Amino acid sequence: MGLTKQYLRYVASAVFGLIGSQKGNIVFVTLRGEKGRYVAVPACEHVFIWDLRKGEKILILQGLKHEVTCLCPSPDGLHLAVGYEDGSIRIFSLLSGEGNVTFNGHKAAVTSLKYDQLGGRLASGSKDTDIIVWDVINESGLYRLKGHKDAITQALFLREKNLLVSSGKDTMVKWWDLDTQHCFKTVVGHRTEVWGLVLVSEEKRLITGASDSELRAWDIAYLEEIEDPEEPEPKKIKGSSPRMQDTDETEDGTLEMDEAPEDRILTCRKAGSIMREGRDRVVNLAVDRTGRILACHGTDSVLEVFRVLSIEEIQKKMDKKLKKARKKAKLNSGKEEEEDLEVSVEMTLQDEIQRVTNIKTSAKIKSFDLIHSPQGELKAVFLLQNNLVELYSLNPSVPASQPVRTSRITIGGHRSDVRTLSFSSDNIAVLSGAAESIKIWNRSTLQCIRTMTCEYALCSFFVPGDRQVVIGTKVNRSFLGFGGLFYSVFLKLFEKSASFLSIWEMY
Repeated sequence: MGLTKQYLRYVASAVFGLIGSQKGNIVFVTLRGEKGRYVAVPACEHVFIWDLRKGEKILILQGLKHEVTCLCPSPDGLHLAVGYEDGSIRIFSLLSGEGNVTFNGHKAAVTSLKYDQLGGRLASGSKDTDIIVWDVINESGLYRLKGHKDAITQALFLREKNLLVSSGKDTMVKWWDLDTQHCFKTVVGHRTEVWGLVLVSEEKRLITGASDSELRAWDIAYLEEIEDPEEPEPKKIKGSSPRMQDTDETEDGTLEMDEAPEDRILTCRKAGSIMREGRDRVVNLAVDRTGRILACHGTDSVLEVFRVLSIEEIQKKMDKKLKKARKKAKLNSGKEEEEDLEVSVEMTLQDEIQRVTNIKTSAKIKSFDLIHSPQGELKAVFLLQNNLVELYSLNPSVPASQPVRTSRITIGGHRSDVRTLSFSSDNIAVLSGAAESIKIWNRSTLQCIRTMTCEYALCSFFVPGDRQVVIGTKVNRSFLGFGGLFYSVFLKLFEKSASFLSIWEMY
C-alpha cells in the first residue's frame, strides 16, 4: 500500500487595488431609498457597491470563481442580476448582500440582462446565440429563443406589448412574440454588427448602433387586431381574401403587397439616421428611464448625449420653422400678402432628436449609466479603462449646458496593468509595480500605505531589512527606493548605456 502525497491548494482570498474590472458594465443602484448615489461595478468575480458621495466601498457581493460580465438592477431597486463568464446568472439582494437565486442555462458568457417593467421576468442573452426568458418569482426558466447566428448584444422587453426585441453580432435585429415564442420579424438593414439598441418616443421608435458612425432610427407602428374575429387568422395570412391580393402603388412608383404576414403585429420602417461624431463602432447605447435622454460612446473617451423632444416641443419647433420659411418665400416672391403663399416644411429626424453636448472623460470609457433626477439634472457615471469611476452632471434642458465632474473614485489601485509583484521578508508588505508608479500594500488590511512615482516597472524585490526596494524599469534603469514613515525617495542606481533593452529580472 503506497503512501499518499499531499499537495497545497492555493485559493484566492482577497481582491485589492481594484475599483472596477473591464468586462462588465457599471449601473446605478438604489440603497437606503437614495437614487443616484450608489453604483455597482464588476470586480473580477465579485461586485462592489460604491458610495459616490463618500468614495467608499460599502458592500461586496461575493462571487464564486468566474468573472462578472453583465449587471442589471431590478425595477424596484431591491435586487441586482449578475451574469458571469460561465453563463450562470445570480440574483443578489441589495439589502442583505446574499445571492439566493441562481439560473443555469447558457453555455457561454452572459452578454445582456434586462428585466421587464414589473420585474417578474428577466431576459438574458449570451455568446451562445440564445436568449432565455426567466421567471424570477418562481426561480425557473420559461423558454429559450433561438434564431441569432452570433453573440447577443442586447435584448429588451416592450412595456405595453408581450414582445421582445433583440440585436446580435450577426447584423440582425429580431422581434419576438412571447405568446408563441417565435420570431415574427427580422430587420436586415445593417451591414455590420449591431452593438446596441434602445426604444424611445413611447416605444414608437427604435434606435440601433452598429460598427459605423451612424445611429439608425426605425419607426414602429403597432397594428390593430383583425376586424372579423370569425375568420381564421391563418386563412388571412395565406392571402385567400381578394383584398389581400390587391396591390397598391406607392409614391415612388413601386408596387408592394397590401400587407406582409410578418407585419400582422407591427411594422418597422427606417426613419433616418443620426450621425455621430465618433468614427469607430458604437460600444454602448443607452437611454435614461424617462426615455428622453439618449447617449452613446465608441472606443474613445467621449460620450455623445442627445435629447428626444416631446410632441409639444416638436410642434413648437415646426411652427417656428414654418414661419421662417414663409418669411423667406415672401422676400423671394415680392408679394405683400402672406396668405397667398403656399409654404410647406418637412419634419426631419434632426427636428425630433437633437444633440445636447459631449462629455469628455479623463480616459477611455468602458461602460456608463444614466439617471435623471426629479430636479431635471442628468447624472452620468463612467467606468474607465484606467481603473477609475467618474460622475458627471448636466442640465439637458438648458441651452449650451456644460457637464461638470462632481465625483471621482481613485482610492488605491494602479492606473495601468500591474507588471511586477513581490513580498517583504516578513510577509507583512506587498509591492506592486505598473507603468506609472509602485505601491506598497499592507497584506492584512489590504490598504495602500505608500505610493512612489517611477518609470515603467518590470521587476522588483525588497532589499534585506525591508527598508528599501529595487525596481527594474523598461528604459534600462534600476532604482533604489527608500520607504520611511513620512517620506519616499527614489535614487538612480545605474543606467545601461550600451543597449536599449529592458530590465526583466533582478536578484
